[in-house]
Amino acid sequence: MSRLFPSKPISVKTVEASTIRSPDSRTTSITVEYEFARSWLLAQVVIRSEDGRKTITGFSVNPTAESVEVMNEFTLDDKGVSQYAGLFLALWVATLTLYAFVLCIRMKIGKKKWVWLAAILVGVGRLTVNWTTGEWLFTPLALNTPLPVSATCSAYGPWMLHIFSPIGAIAFLRIRKGLASETLPPSIVPDPGPPNEGSA
Repeated sequence: MSRLFPSKPISVKTVEASTIRSPDSRTTSITVEYEFARSWLLAQVVIRSEDGRKTITGFSVNPTAESVEVMNEFTLDDKGVSQYAGLFLALWVATLTLYAFVLCIRMKIGKKKWVWLAAILVGVGRLTVNWTTGEWLFTPLALNTPLPVSATCSAYGPWMLHIFSPIGAIAFLRIRKGLASETLPPSIVPDPGPPNEGSA
């Protein structure tokens, strides 16, 4: 591993750190990026703490062609079908939700409007797309708050695109005609008056 270090690094920074705790131990993972004149190295060490003792359970050094910041930046260049499919799905869900929300605001459905406005923003089941790797992860037991589409990113980590199933917006669009008809006033039928009596 020492042969992978060509010279003294230009900069050294921690790009990832996490800790997993259990009732009787703690495992800490730290990833450090070394920058050189024409290359980068990622070194990871895993330390397990138990009964007051610390043990190194993992250690690795991997060369990279670019810095972690460049690898994980949000860009449309050099992306695959997986990333583009996730982005298209996110835009579709956002457009559908916005359309249903605006339509609900414009409809005259009485006090039910506020209930439906909140319901339209509800989505269940989370689909997460790793923008760097293109990996998809589905979490069925998840509820969005407050929007069905969001994006998150840690300091040096990849962008994660989160997409929820817009069940509230879909339900509103399916029954909106029925909601509108419920608020219409009853038809006014003119009184025909007493029946005409024939002349004697």
